[in-house]
Amino acid sequence: MDNANKSVLLINAIVDQDNKSELPTYLSSVMQVFAKHGGIPVARFKTVDKLQGDDLPEITALVEFENASIIKTMVNGEDFMALAELRARVFDQLSMHIGERL
Repeated sequence: MDNANKSVLLINAIVDQDNKSELPTYLSSVMQVFAKHGGIPVARFKTVDKLQGDDLPEITALVEFENASIIKTMVNGEDFMALAELRARVFDQLSMHIGERL
């Protein structure tokens, strides 16, 4: 399938420093959920320098899916929702957006 038609889940997060030891467990679990729905990791980044803006994410991740509908179904699904408590402990802030190539 043409990559131009695919959707990307864009994730920005600030880790809760009191619970950062749980981050590897969360990432391992959520990556399994992404894979189950056909998600392919594109990139993961850690912020190393602030140039402009407030509340910059510590972590940014891009995960590619066949389309936006799959992403919406996944985040409202049982597997993703089962991680809600762990997600709330691990992150002080979390934003997720769906994007498509311009």
